[in-house]
Amino acid sequence: MRKTDKKTDREIIRQLTDLCEAAKDTHPGFIWLTHEVNYQRFPQSLKVVLVFDDEVSEASLLSEFRDLIPQVQAALEPVIGTLLPAGQIEARREHLLH
Repeated sequence: MRKTDKKTDREIIRQLTDLCEAAKDTHPGFIWLTHEVNYQRFPQSLKVVLVFDDEVSEASLLSEFRDLIPQVQAALEPVIGTLLPAGQIEARREHLLH
């Protein structure tokens, strides 16, 4: 990874961490998020995964996911220089021990 890639990755992590912390308090069922990227194909390879508790209803998950997509896009636009396509943002479920 080049030095500029490391700098970009740190900024992506910072933006997504800020978003994640805020979203946990305001979006029921949202747990955490992560990203994957191949800097040889950046930003087309950037994928953000939003993880939800598997006990949240399907309707609630879809509603919260729809609300979070523009927030992810807004957080990352200054970093990647363009709007991240919604197709590069995914939702997944994860089982939590309650």
